[in-house]
Amino acid sequence: MPRSITLALPVTLVLTGALLAACAGAQDAAPSAAPSVVPTPAPEAPGTAPALAPPEATPNPVAFETPTGDGTGVRLTTDLGDVVIGLFTESAPVASENFLNLAGSGYYDGVGFHRVAPGFVLQGGDPEGTGAGGPGYTIQDEEVVGEYGRGIVAMARTQVPNSQGSQFFVVLDDAAKRSLDAARTYAIFGRVVEGMDVVDAIVARGPASDRIEDPVRIQRATIEQVELPAEPTPAPPTAAELAAADLAAKVPESAAGIDLLERAAFDSTVVLPEADPAVIAELEAVASEHGTDLEGLSIARASGSSGEAFASVVAVTIPGVPAADVQEVLSRLIFGVSDDVVSTQEVIAGREVTRYEMTVEGGPAQIAYGLPSGEVAWFLVTDEGSLEEVIAALP
Repeated sequence: MPRSITLALPVTLVLTGALLAACAGAQDAAPSAAPSVVPTPAPEAPGTAPALAPPEATPNPVAFETPTGDGTGVRLTTDLGDVVIGLFTESAPVASENFLNLAGSGYYDGVGFHRVAPGFVLQGGDPEGTGAGGPGYTIQDEEVVGEYGRGIVAMARTQVPNSQGSQFFVVLDDAAKRSLDAARTYAIFGRVVEGMDVVDAIVARGPASDRIEDPVRIQRATIEQVELPAEPTPAPPTAAELAAADLAAKVPESAAGIDLLERAAFDSTVVLPEADPAVIAELEAVASEHGTDLEGLSIARASGSSGEAFASVVAVTIPGVPAADVQEVLSRLIFGVSDDVVSTQEVIAGREVTRYEMTVEGGPAQIAYGLPSGEVAWFLVTDEGSLEEVIAALP
């Protein structure tokens, strides 16, 4: 059995220091443009819901500089999960109190999200589901405080002053700001503080329409205290981030009795800027041969130790490219060493494995292993006694 190296090796399967310090959190640099329309439902028809009273709150005489709340929030339990909205009770008292009154009365229970405009807004709060329903009253306009951005919750209205009722919308993308600012009359009264992924799932369920026949519905609305962060809601994960997360899920949680607890995933936006341009050029050439590119290139790693046993496992994929076609060049991406690497073929645990022997700066030989499986190239470092079991644990 070939001897192995220790986890202290700085250049093995754990990439460069810069990559290890990063995480798969890069944001989409080019959000989709917002549609030219704005949330303007038809006037809400009186008498379409149980009689309710408008809020007692009045608009602030002096507008706040930033959205502000006291920690009051509303949890909307939907068919697809919970969405928690932190309310700007201080900077938008009228809209906030109205929303609280309606939520507390059960008005929103069973009401669907009738309008989906991907990249723009998700709209709900109409018991009729037509865009024309409401509580039988309207509320006063307020000064719009804050900026329309992803996760912001605002009141829907017509172009008629003081026409807001029960309908509200969630902004899906920062790019929607341009269209919403064109009117800037939709009172910003909250922000999604939990469950923006649920909002995205509702939008994905679709269809994109101003009137959905079978919408995702609010099962119940409950009032609770929340943390109201000052920062905008993070952008949805990019395709590259989703690919990295999917790859990370393929890495085993344990092998040879070793819990692989130290885990990380990196997408192409993190990997490519740190890589050797010559290696990237080779990867691009292979990807092009298979009719794809490096946008989905992902790396996931996990490592752990138990007594004298240890293992560090790295998975790499380029969707659409068989791992066997890029295993050799990926080994140079992963190891990141300038010295020659001697590779030999072996069969371990019934699988064909490449053994990499490296000498770095005149030091002792350091051993690592690699094997392709479908579109995933696996690389690992482990102690000699655990080698077969770790390889057998790989998908």
